[in-house]
Amino acid sequence: MERRTKFRHLFTGLIPIVVGVLAVGGLLLAAQPASAQGSCIQDVWKAHGNKQNLTCTANDVTLSEVTNICVDDGQGGCRPNNACISGQPVTFTADFRMVLTADTRYDIGFYIATDGGGADGALTGVCAATQVTQQNAPVTFHNLDALPDSCGDIAGPEGTSFNPQIVRFTLTTQCSDPDGDGFLNLPFCTTWRQPGSNQECTTMNDVFPGSPSKCNCGTLNVDIFIETATIEVTKTNLTGDVPETGGSVTYSVAVKNLAQFADVTLDTLTDSLYGNITTTGHNGITATTCAVGRPPGPILAGATYNCQFTVTVGPGDTGTTVTDIVTACGTDSFGHTGLCDDDDASYTYSDVSTAPALTKAATGAVCTVDVNYDVVVTNNSTVDTLTLNSLTDDKFGDITTPHAAGEGFKGVVSTDCATGGSIAPSGNYSCSFVGRITSCLNEMNTVTGGLTDDDGVSYTPSDNAQVNISVTFP
Repeated sequence: MERRTKFRHLFTGLIPIVVGVLAVGGLLLAAQPASAQGSCIQDVWKAHGNKQNLTCTANDVTLSEVTNICVDDGQGGCRPNNACISGQPVTFTADFRMVLTADTRYDIGFYIATDGGGADGALTGVCAATQVTQQNAPVTFHNLDALPDSCGDIAGPEGTSFNPQIVRFTLTTQCSDPDGDGFLNLPFCTTWRQPGSNQECTTMNDVFPGSPSKCNCGTLNVDIFIETATIEVTKTNLTGDVPETGGSVTYSVAVKNLAQFADVTLDTLTDSLYGNITTTGHNGITATTCAVGRPPGPILAGATYNCQFTVTVGPGDTGTTVTDIVTACGTDSFGHTGLCDDDDASYTYSDVSTAPALTKAATGAVCTVDVNYDVVVTNNSTVDTLTLNSLTDDKFGDITTPHAAGEGFKGVVSTDCATGGSIAPSGNYSCSFVGRITSCLNEMNTVTGGLTDDDGVSYTPSDNAQVNISVTFP
């Protein structure tokens, strides 16, 4: 498919510096430089003894477009998508179209800045240049001068046999995109001689303007794509909440290559809490499908790489949220490194309600009046702290304070039981009280505790104990 590239002018309104020019028979007389290799148009112009600067204000011959581009892939072929790496050299072969908008012009050629160009484009600096020859323009070549002149001329209305001139040219230049549109920019200047100023031309050293204005400068926007890939990371919690006693979380990681042409090879996949997520056995990572390098191979332009990793997490307080960040970094197929993006995901600890236990034991004597009761409150939770709010007995009432019998309850002779204290996870609280029994009958009674855990959940465990009374007669 033919690829076309338009140009835009860089130089307008340049002010000429006028000095005397010695002309004989309508021809500029100047010494011939030894070589124009690497020189730009003004360098060659001045090497011929011209003191004034070029103005390049004429539009007689312009470099209008570039077609049939083949970017050298280094293996004798053309690089796919005609792409180049920003800031690095690129070599390509293409057809350069030179259009005449005036009468016949002689000894035409063009200069292209290969150093990226400066404020004056291809006027000064480092350039590649060519004249039109039978070899590089075999279809459109036209020479109006007698041999040994071999430089091409241009004549006729546009669209005829010799206008435009189509020049096949191989160029090595810097991959540069100053205007930021993603395509290669080529600063250029065309050169020609008007009738009466043309002279014998056999090499590029003879190709320079017939006067300070007889050149045209601009910038070609060439259809060679300059791209730096970008990636987008998405991290997702596939597990959801984690019990406050701890558990595991599985995350998915997606890395999308947002580039149009460049592929991306992942260099690193890391997590802010768990480190390298491509290996297990560290930081709680128990399983992973994530990998970098080759394999898994490059992520093609527009494609997405997906993987998962699983981590073990310890216990935490209910309602606490833990957030961590996965960062992916890679290198694109154009050689750009350090292409990174990140995304976070979170899990929240959920409550686990574990009921406490309460036991009661009675120590009695043969037909004794006072009975000693032991009370133990056990916290069965491994994470929650309990608060003891009350201890009551169905026969003795409040067992935390001594009191006489009354109001339906038996008397409490003494007690070391108390409320308001905390019971740590997996801990217990023990106390005892002496209750007075006023008969020698067997008796069953029940103690109930009122408790609340640190997540606001209430519990009322209970247990009973039986006192067996026996009477011995003397």
